[in-house]
Amino acid sequence: MQLKASAPGSLMILGEYAVLHGHPALVAAINQSITVTLTPRNDEHIEIHSDLHGVYSTSLSSLIIEKPFHFVLTAIKFYRSQLKFGFNLKIESQFTDQMGLGSSAAVTVATLAAIATWLNIKMTPIRLLRDGRQVVREAQDGLGSGADVAASVYGGLVHYQAQPLFAESFPQLYPLTTWYSGFKTKTIDAIARVNQHFSSRVSLYRSIIQSIGECAKQGVQYAQEGEWAKLGEVMTIQQGMMASLGVSMPRLNEMVDALHALPSILGAKISGAGLGDCVIGLGENNNLVFKQDGVKSLPLAMTRTGVTCEKI
Repeated sequence: MQLKASAPGSLMILGEYAVLHGHPALVAAINQSITVTLTPRNDEHIEIHSDLHGVYSTSLSSLIIEKPFHFVLTAIKFYRSQLKFGFNLKIESQFTDQMGLGSSAAVTVATLAAIATWLNIKMTPIRLLRDGRQVVREAQDGLGSGADVAASVYGGLVHYQAQPLFAESFPQLYPLTTWYSGFKTKTIDAIARVNQHFSSRVSLYRSIIQSIGECAKQGVQYAQEGEWAKLGEVMTIQQGMMASLGVSMPRLNEMVDALHALPSILGAKISGAGLGDCVIGLGENNNLVFKQDGVKSLPLAMTRTGVTCEKI
């Protein structure tokens, strides 16, 4: 018997930075996923085969959290006390972890789902979200809003709030245009840079965060009602606040402007922590590709499919 679990990646639509301070966020699951296949063993050995990072071997009695397998290993550690035998874990990814598409959350959710199913643990979406967020935070020094975990668990366009923990997925979806800037700053580093920049401007920072939170709150309502033009307008407004935080830069601004110029795009902004990574436009565009070194158009769409797990 094998267990096969798959979880989608994600893109932040609204609420970056503010979600870390108790405000809501809007996040979309995307049609690129990470799949893990768990094959039980009759010893305590654990062997991980990743198509991105190669092979890693350990055992239940000598489990150490090491990069680049730290999210998977932390997920295994989460269930360590309930594991009597080891297993082989094959990890297949439809996207690279060099882009901000929620790969860490997706592999965490898929690994937890596979192990829980193997152990016959009854897993509800909210429990998997809570456990997945805990694992992600432990793996990255306490940081992580959990929004990407929510998208990987629930699928669709997700209204998420960290405290009190809440998530709901909306059935209506809309096309997205996604461009990768060619470079990425780690989220933890982007957050540190913003914190340092506003260390002597605390009240100003709070005002920006409050405004981003209000954008997300309104955006959640528009997404729920299918008011896509209004959602696009709010995305564009939040882009101005991302620039105010200092996480936009000339290339990102040019990419956002190019998306705005397209009649099919209802709104555009940075997705994620900024200082590189992806820019998204609400709407479909099959013609224009932003021509600059390293910029890639990513064939992504929202998906209603969240985490799945089956015995094979």
